Amino acid sequence: MTKKKRRMTDEYMEHLAEAIERKMQAYELYRRPRDKMMLECMLRDYEAKQKLMMQNEKLKEISSPFSPRQG
Repeated sequence: MTKKKRRMTDEYMEHLAEAIERKMQAYELYRRPRDKMMLECMLRDYEAKQKLMMQNEKLKEISSPFSPRQG
């Protein structure tokens, strides 16, 4: 089985948010320690990816020769 490379698109981030919501519901329902641990990891991962996406957008703005701010 090959691992599919995923890009951090809005759709992918939405998919992650939905997975976090499902894990949160499972933890609220069953209170399993493994669900709590997984939820914490998923949240850290999501936040890190959001931060990377924001940094990437800022870099694009800076490197763009036709930045809207210069107009």
